[in-house]
Amino acid sequence: NIADVAAMGAVPTALVVALTVPGTTQVSWLEHFADGLKAACVAMAPGCGVVGGDLAASDQVMISVAAHGSLEGREPVLRSGAQVGDILAVAGTLGRAAAGLALLESGNRDAISAYDDLVNVQRRPNPPIKAGVEAAVAGATSMLDLSDGLARDAARIAKASEVTLQIDPLMLQGFEAVVEEAARAIGANAADWIIGGGEDHSLLATFPAGSNLPRAFKPIGVVLPQGPAPVMLGANALPEKGWDSVTG
Repeated sequence: NIADVAAMGAVPTALVVALTVPGTTQVSWLEHFADGLKAACVAMAPGCGVVGGDLAASDQVMISVAAHGSLEGREPVLRSGAQVGDILAVAGTLGRAAAGLALLESGNRDAISAYDDLVNVQRRPNPPIKAGVEAAVAGATSMLDLSDGLARDAARIAKASEVTLQIDPLMLQGFEAVVEEAARAIGANAADWIIGGGEDHSLLATFPAGSNLPRAFKPIGVVLPQGPAPVMLGANALPEKGWDSVTG
């Protein structure tokens, strides 16, 4: 939620939390949950905290969080502003959360233990919240957080902006190198994690050509005139791999 706020160039300021739990839930569980929310805010968005919400009884646990933020007088950075010639860049990690999930699902205890740093990215994402404001100040023309995968979220920018995004595969090699050993350990493809994994909640943004990118951002491609495919990986059309929250 706070990554979505950051992806519009805003500073997260408050959370509203609705929570339903079974009537048998221990008060200590609720206290620990609240402590976790507070710790996450302190770590990722100092000054942001829970300001209200609702608590009700239910057969199942349901948690719904709405995040609020301040643009501090700036215009919001939308996904519809990418321009031909812009630089495509990412802040944060790519593929690590997907690697962590695949490790957990593999059941390979040795691999899970050996690559616990990747598992922890899946369990406790650490999105680059401050980079959202830095991108807005630097003149980002479009931005969103990578919650559903690089391919799918890049396509969202491309469609909203009526352009094509071309990703340079060579610029993804550094991200792949971080997870390739874990991929070999469980017989997976590291490139699939980079392209289709999104729960790192990194920020994908476009900047005018010639811009000095904020330090948190690494260029991975360019914006082209709209073509047959929303996203290209080199010279090839990139399918919209990733999570679809509607179809599951």
